[in-house]
Amino acid sequence: MVRHVTLPRSETWCLPGARVEDVQTRVPEVVEQHPTASAIAVHVGSNDIRLQQSEKLKSDFTSLIQTILATGKKCIVSGPIPSACFSDMQFSRIRQLHAWLVGYCSRERVPFVDNFGSFWRRRSLFARDGRHLNRAGASLLASNLELALEAHHTPR
Repeated sequence: MVRHVTLPRSETWCLPGARVEDVQTRVPEVVEQHPTASAIAVHVGSNDIRLQQSEKLKSDFTSLIQTILATGKKCIVSGPIPSACFSDMQFSRIRQLHAWLVGYCSRERVPFVDNFGSFWRRRSLFARDGRHLNRAGASLLASNLELALEAHHTPR
């Protein structure tokens, strides 16, 4: 989803096929390579949906967020995007994940980028496969992230 997302004074890491656990294991590497970064924004979770393990996914997100916060960096969670090709079951799961992340991030005072409304039923923002973002979708995701960074006064 983030392959073509670019933000000023930021670096994007794209990990194709990554799940939440995969991203968590890479946090120390990111921190080591960018010691002066003040924040880490994560966009992950869609690849976990097909596993149908909601409680494990919540636990993995909790661990990821806490791992980032333990580094002393601000954590920003970019919420899931409802893909144009999701089945009813996948859509239901992504919606449940979205609702849970909204609540969890609010309780933990972790900035949350709400992408749901921006992408829902907007097929024109997706590549032909209906799952990944096209350039227009990547641009919108970048704008959502940039607004969240600015709103939370996070220097990049």
